Amino acid sequence: MKKIMLLLLVPAIAPVSAASRYLGGWAVVTVDELPDYATVRQPLKLSFIVRQHGMRPLDGLRPRVEARSGKVDMSVDALPVLGAGSGRYVATLSLPQPGDWTVTIHSGFGAQSEPTLLPLPVVDSRTAPPRAFSDADRGRRLFIAKGCFTCHVNTEVTNAQSLSIGPDLTGRRYPAEPLAKFLAHPDSIQLTRVTRPNSFKMPNLGLTEREIASLVAMINTGRQVSVR
Repeated sequence: MKKIMLLLLVPAIAPVSAASRYLGGWAVVTVDELPDYATVRQPLKLSFIVRQHGMRPLDGLRPRVEARSGKVDMSVDALPVLGAGSGRYVATLSLPQPGDWTVTIHSGFGAQSEPTLLPLPVVDSRTAPPRAFSDADRGRRLFIAKGCFTCHVNTEVTNAQSLSIGPDLTGRRYPAEPLAKFLAHPDSIQLTRVTRPNSFKMPNLGLTEREIASLVAMINTGRQVSVR
């Protein structure tokens, strides 16, 4: 199984070379808790971490969160969360009308670090909540919100620009149990081949069991994934 996981952990030479021009100028944005939906005019706190190269938390940035729906466009500043070295910021949104809202996080650390989340449903407080996402659909949303697309191409999920530092995941399938363990503790896998100096290891994103199950379901579309 370790060989299977190494396909996720060890990038190919060509993608690393292609991304070398971005060294020092890119970061991974990871949303802490991705909501399934929001309610009109009710405060929605969106917290996220910015990590240079997916590893080192970046303090001192001035992130901005932009939200759009139809002709309505709004922008709010994200404030740093207390705690030196956390690299965490929070923005509070109050979306004025129902519909699908496109949310973009401008991290303030280069154009490669500005993820646009998949559309967020916003409902009126007098209407019923939208139908819950399936695990696979939630996994697609998390693939963007957790920053996976920054390093991995997966055209089954998004055509958003990627640095292609990690392997292309399009069409790839992995045994569910070892994949879940790898996503929970990517740094626990022992490499059995020499890692090149310019390669990038997969960071530990602190994923919850539910988030891991959703990502596994997304990657292995059609397989049953249980959530404890």
